[in-house]
Amino acid sequence: MQQTQETINIQFQNESASINPFAQARMGLKAGLTLIKLDTFNIVCVPYRLSMRGAILIASFSREELSLFQRYVNGLAGLTLVFQPANSPTPLKIFARCVLKSVSAMKGRESIGLLDVEFKPCPPDLLTILGDYFMLLERLRVEYEDFKGKIIPINAETARSMGFNNYTTVSIGTNQIKVALFGLASDTLDFLVPMNGPALEHGTAIQAKLFFQSFQFAVLGSIQTNIRLQNGVQKVRATIQFSSELVSIIESYRFAERFSPKAAEPAAPSTGQSR
Repeated sequence: MQQTQETINIQFQNESASINPFAQARMGLKAGLTLIKLDTFNIVCVPYRLSMRGAILIASFSREELSLFQRYVNGLAGLTLVFQPANSPTPLKIFARCVLKSVSAMKGRESIGLLDVEFKPCPPDLLTILGDYFMLLERLRVEYEDFKGKIIPINAETARSMGFNNYTTVSIGTNQIKVALFGLASDTLDFLVPMNGPALEHGTAIQAKLFFQSFQFAVLGSIQTNIRLQNGVQKVRATIQFSSELVSIIESYRFAERFSPKAAEPAAPSTGQSR
């Protein structure tokens, strides 16, 4: 039974979306066209997080401007967002009435301001866009479980099909190394560490950055196994956490694989001989 809009809103009312390149692409958000109006000021900003309750926005402020806009806390504001989903021929401009909850400097970057706003109420079109996106993430989390352990070997053909740029780095603390990825699944990375690379012990926390044509993104994980080959290279398997970007890429690859000419080829006939 198809979920009603009201049911979706209730289901995801406490969810919050980080606005990264994947979220922007899937929502069709035109981040450079976001404006917040405070009194007579129109401030260009960038969505940082979006939910059905409100938004956190990023803007560039001087110290004086930060102090000025803090005077408008608890006052009314107007937020303009522009979306153009892939199936839409024209942009959709959404205006949301808000209350400005806070204005603060980003920790470690005093020239960057964070504006926290609460919708009064969330516009229906934005509810629909966010509901669709949260449902997408929910489906991808299910597929993350389904694709676990189903390793895709990385070779010229699979790299081309997935749009993989054959470039991967792994960070351990502040130390970053380039590795050779030779297999992946939704929960697994298999890679080779060069001879001069640091020894990766079982359980070591890592951050791997994967470079695809569609997205460049980082995944968190830990070392599961490590075998030192005779030439000194380390053959490593790492377990990784859920990544919407990676699962989406694997989903597209598996879908295309299902309808590829090779998949459609009939099996070779049996000779009927037995030993």
